[in-house]
Amino acid sequence: MDPFLTSDTWQELSGDYSLKMGDAPSSCVKTLALSELLKEEPCRAYLEWLKEHIGSPSLSVASSMLVKRVAFLLVAPILSAMTYYDKGIKVELDQCRLFHPNASAAGTAFPFMALSDVQVTAPEVGKRDAWRAEVVRQLFVESLSPIIKRLAAAGSVSKAILWENVMARINPVYVHHEAQEGEQWRRMQDDFHFMTIGSSGELFGMRRNPLSSFTELDAEHRITGRSKRLTCCLYYQMAPEYCLKCPKP
Repeated sequence: MDPFLTSDTWQELSGDYSLKMGDAPSSCVKTLALSELLKEEPCRAYLEWLKEHIGSPSLSVASSMLVKRVAFLLVAPILSAMTYYDKGIKVELDQCRLFHPNASAAGTAFPFMALSDVQVTAPEVGKRDAWRAEVVRQLFVESLSPIIKRLAAAGSVSKAILWENVMARINPVYVHHEAQEGEQWRRMQDDFHFMTIGSSGELFGMRRNPLSSFTELDAEHRITGRSKRLTCCLYYQMAPEYCLKCPKP
């Protein structure tokens, strides 16, 4: 096992994003490998189950909420490791298993994720840009983009909604805090710009970059995530409130 995976840094990071190394707990009420979401029938069956489990009124809402959750479990920690620690976290979809503990004990009906195998990479001296592009490509082309395509079809929900859900989980990784200065802050800005503006659709397995539409310039003319969403994530249909950035209210 790579030393990074036994470090306090990874323990804190994986804890923040509800990740577990190894197998899913045997006491779970439901488990599913992410690779199953690429198959039409298992994907639809899980969405039907999830819809009832989280109290969603439709498959569209369930699909939207699931993409939000997968982006939290997978995208945010991988990008955090890349930007903050220069570590590439590579996982295969069949090694990522969603699991649902008892909702009352867990405090949420949404899934957690267990990683049965993880490969760790780091950039060679002077080659960080190429390494970063490969980390982003693996994350999106090999993992997230195919999931979004399948969930959009299974839930009859707009891909734009699902991609803005992903952006909603990417943005907090790159929010500036006072303690982040110097080289770290410059890397945060550079990585965010690269993903949202500087990359072509090729790194996402698409014709165009699906994140570019969800950016704007802040007061200091830096690229940042939009202060208001362009699309509605549909959360209001299963809760008596709107998201803070919802365009509907």
